[in-house]
Amino acid sequence: MTRILVIHGPNLNLLGEREPEIYGSLTLEELNQKLREFAAEHNLELKIFQSNHEGAIIDFLHQERRWADGIVINPGAYTHYSYAIRDAIAAVGKPTVEVHLSDIKRREPFRRISVIADVCVAQICGLGWKSYIEGLKLLRARATMTNTSQQQGGSSMSEPIIEAKKDGPNLVKGPLKFIDASGKETVLDRPWVALCRCGHSNNKPFCDGTHSKIGFKADGAKFYTP
Repeated sequence: MTRILVIHGPNLNLLGEREPEIYGSLTLEELNQKLREFAAEHNLELKIFQSNHEGAIIDFLHQERRWADGIVINPGAYTHYSYAIRDAIAAVGKPTVEVHLSDIKRREPFRRISVIADVCVAQICGLGWKSYIEGLKLLRARATMTNTSQQQGGSSMSEPIIEAKKDGPNLVKGPLKFIDASGKETVLDRPWVALCRCGHSNNKPFCDGTHSKIGFKADGAKFYTP
């Protein structure tokens, strides 16, 4: 069973009443219930934590570092300036996905900056509560790949990291070997591959995270480590 910390940052305790036009009408408890239901269906164990205090978030990361296999964190406003949380994630050394309910890349300039992202395996935003679900999916896929690789003596080409569908999105660490629906193989030699429905790529649902073309189209695909 994969064990994941889910951390909600400041002001997320007010979900459902805080700017619902931006953050949605779901309360934090309702969101957590959806995460628990997903976890129960996919052999995940969660520890869920919310705090408005930077130090409390850091203490939780430290205290649970030996229990957790991965971390999903919505740092809230700490995303933009908390080097302390960034350093705590780096120190703990667990694969971490940064998630946001809103699309921070389309909001105020200060919200587009994340000091957390460079110590995370992915940043997923703009999907509402489903951003958390995509984060859980990604960590579950990584754990499955790691376990399979260890069982097969370190072979890295045997199992997919993730299977992409039309209704993506996910961010996947590159470089990757892409096999599209027709069986054509392409090596994507780039640090990140985004599977998204951003609407800014002629090749959607696939783009490279900067909404530029990457030269292929497919309704479904699998990615493998090369």
